Amino acid sequence: MNENWHQQLKNKHRDDLISAGKELFLNYGLFQMKIKDVCTKAKLSRVTFYKHFQSMDDLLLSIHMELIEHLTNHVSRAAAEMEFMNGYEQLAAMLNAWITFARNYPDHIRFIQLFDINYESYEFNQELKERYQLFTQNGKERHFLLGALSRGTVDGSIRSTLPPLHLAQFIFTAMMGMLQKSVSSCSNILHASDTQMPEQFVSMLLQYVYGERTSEES
Repeated sequence: MNENWHQQLKNKHRDDLISAGKELFLNYGLFQMKIKDVCTKAKLSRVTFYKHFQSMDDLLLSIHMELIEHLTNHVSRAAAEMEFMNGYEQLAAMLNAWITFARNYPDHIRFIQLFDINYESYEFNQELKERYQLFTQNGKERHFLLGALSRGTVDGSIRSTLPPLHLAQFIFTAMMGMLQKSVSSCSNILHASDTQMPEQFVSMLLQYVYGERTSEES
């Protein structure tokens, strides 16, 4: 019981540091924050910080990877709930779940964008670079869209000329670019003028992967 309580407290402290870091990075940029700023925001000591992260770079990278995993897990669940549907229907459910995620967690999308823009100019040490490279490589090889796209290619509901993995990477880049554009940089809501754009964009993507069909098939 006591050991379980300590683990729960440890997990809470880590979550508090992640939350504080995400907010500060978004508000002040990736290059301005210090460990003391995160500790003050999270109301935790530097000793506690170092129990979870070796540096601010480690915190930054950890936040980014956790947000990517949160996003992909959320979208993947939409396909799992439609396991008996064809690949096209699973993909449609996933893309719509993606939009819902962006509306519920706009700061997640904004942070991923901020990280991607600044990654090349950020000087991670070799250990963190290798950790991130492994993370991205695993993400590409086990792409969360791959199951639906592969199923659709086999069952004929998806007729793109691109191989499933290349198509998955294209959709990910396109969706994130559109959602990052849609999420306001100055608030936690989508621009009023952009409320329909995500659905319209998803419709265009689905038409693209659907391929050309005869009127009899439609």
